[in-house]
Amino acid sequence: MNSSSITMSFVLSQKGKPLLVMDDYVFRLNKTTNTTKYYRCENRDCTATAHTDLNNVLLKVDADPSHERATKENTPIPKIYEEESAKMILKFSTIAILPSQREMSSSLNKARRLETPPIPDSQIFDIPYLYTRTIKNEEFLCVDKFIKGKTRILLFASNEQLKMLFQNSIVLMDGTFSTCPKLFGKVFTIHSIKYEQSFISGIELLPDRKKSTYRFVFEELEGLAVRMNLVFSPSTIITDFEPSLAEAIISEFTSSNHIDCYFHFTQAVYRQIQRLGLSSGYCSDESIRMTCRKRMALLLLPYSVLLKCFEDLYESVLLTSSSALDSLKPLFEYYENYWVKTIGIKRWNVYGIRIKTNNNAEGFHNRLNLRVAKHHPNIWIFTRCIQGEEIRFNHVLIQMIGGLTCRTKTATTNAIQQRIDTLYLRYQIMILLLMTYYSNFLMSLKKIHRRKEKNN
Repeated sequence: MNSSSITMSFVLSQKGKPLLVMDDYVFRLNKTTNTTKYYRCENRDCTATAHTDLNNVLLKVDADPSHERATKENTPIPKIYEEESAKMILKFSTIAILPSQREMSSSLNKARRLETPPIPDSQIFDIPYLYTRTIKNEEFLCVDKFIKGKTRILLFASNEQLKMLFQNSIVLMDGTFSTCPKLFGKVFTIHSIKYEQSFISGIELLPDRKKSTYRFVFEELEGLAVRMNLVFSPSTIITDFEPSLAEAIISEFTSSNHIDCYFHFTQAVYRQIQRLGLSSGYCSDESIRMTCRKRMALLLLPYSVLLKCFEDLYESVLLTSSSALDSLKPLFEYYENYWVKTIGIKRWNVYGIRIKTNNNAEGFHNRLNLRVAKHHPNIWIFTRCIQGEEIRFNHVLIQMIGGLTCRTKTATTNAIQQRIDTLYLRYQIMILLLMTYYSNFLMSLKKIHRRKEKNN
C-alpha cells in the first residue's frame, strides 16, 4: 500500500473501541506502548497491520495484498493466495504460523461479497453509481434503456472511446457469448482502427440478435454522436456473416461499404468442402486443391471481373472429363446459390482493401475471455472487467500518440501482402496498357475512315 495515497480516518466501534479505517481495511487497536499504537485488520485471517504514534499520525502500514486483490479482482481466491504467497520471502517460523488458503478463503470471500452488490435475477435491477463510471470516475454507461419496455440494452463507452469511434472511417463489429452475463443474450463490441491498431470503442450487452436490436444500438450511437457534434457514418464496416446484423447495417448505413470477414469466408467454404466429403481429395489431389484455392482467391479480384472469372472457373469444371474435378460440381453450385445469389458479391469482395478480416475483434474477445476467467459471469464481474479494458484503451492510445508502433507483422504475412500488392499493380498496369491499346486502335480506325472518305 502506498502511504502517499492513503485515506485514513478514526471511528468508534459499537463497543466504543477505536477503529482505524484505511482504504479497503478496517483496523482494530491491538496494543499501545509508550510511543506507538499497534493496529491489525479486523479480519482475523488477514495479516495486515498498521502503526501510529500516540497522536494518531501514521508511522507504518503492512497491508495484505491478497485482501486488496480479493476485493478488486475477479481472480479466483486460491490463485490469489498462491501468487501472493510466492512473492513473499518469509522465514520458516513465519511460514509455520501463516494462515492457510483454506483458513483465509472464508474471510476473503466475505470481503469480496461485501464489495459486490446483490446479484440480480432479472433484467430489472439498479446499477450502483460506481459501476456506471470508469475507474477515473468518468461517464461509462452511456445507454441504459429497455426496448419496447421488455428487454434491456446496456452500452458502455467512455467519451474518448466514442470520440474515436465517430471520427474514424473503418469500424469492426463482432459478438461473443461465453463472457456474456446470464441475464443477457450477447456481448456486442465495436472497434475503431487508428495508427493501424484496433481500439475497443464500445461494449454492448444485448438481449438477442434481432435486426431491430442492432438498429436500436446504431440509432443510440447516432444520437450520442449528435450530442458530441459529430457524425457516426463510417466508410467501411467489417463484420462476420451474421444475417440480422448485416440487414441492420445495410438499412442504417446506406453510404457505408459493408464487407464480410475474409477469414470467416474461407472457413465457411472449407467447412462445405468437408461436408461434401472432399477433404481427402483436397489434401491428396493437386487439381482439386488448386481449383478450390482459386475459388477462395476470387475475393481478391476486382468486382468488375470477379463474376466472369467465377463463371470461367465453373465452366472449366463442368467441361472437364476428370472424375476428380467432376466431384467439385456440388461445391460450385453451393457457391453460386449462396455466396453469389443470396449474400451478394459486394459483401465479400475485398479487392484493394488493406484490412480484410475482423480478427482483431476476435482477438479482443479472446483477451476478454481470459480476463473474466468464467463462463457467463455475473453483471458486476463483467463490468469490473470492462472498466479495466477502458483503462487499457487509454494507456495504449497515449503510447501510440507518443510514437509506439503497432505489432510487427510476421515475415510470412508481409511476404504474402507484398505478393498481393504486386499482383494488384500488375493488373492496374495491364488495364492501362489495354486502355492505351484501345485508344490507339480507335485512332487508327478514325484515320482509316477519314482516308476512305477523302478517296470517295
